[in-house]
Amino acid sequence: MSDNPDTAHGALELVVFQLNEGTDRERFIEAAAIATDWIKTQPGFVSRELSHSVSEDRWVEVVWWKTMQDAKAAAEAAVTSESCSPMFSMVDLESALMLHGEPALAATYQ
Repeated sequence: MSDNPDTAHGALELVVFQLNEGTDRERFIEAAAIATDWIKTQPGFVSRELSHSVSEDRWVEVVWWKTMQDAKAAAEAAVTSESCSPMFSMVDLESALMLHGEPALAATYQ
């Protein structure tokens, strides 16, 4: 973990997924922004980043939490969140891979 308190993380949430066929990219990004507003209110939230690999048509979501307990509690709460539901409805859930992990090597910054 980093010694900088602004970048110290305790738990990583990594989700790789594809969208349901025919889903509009801009509509999905709007729904993801609404979900981000909800995620930011969850205990232990540190940061969220969403990226898209055009060549593989896969999305990669990276969320950092202060603790593993915070990460798992938020993931469980998201399932019933009205703010997250529109985003989830656009995700091909069979393609989704969700992982939680703790840092094994300190973050390196240039």
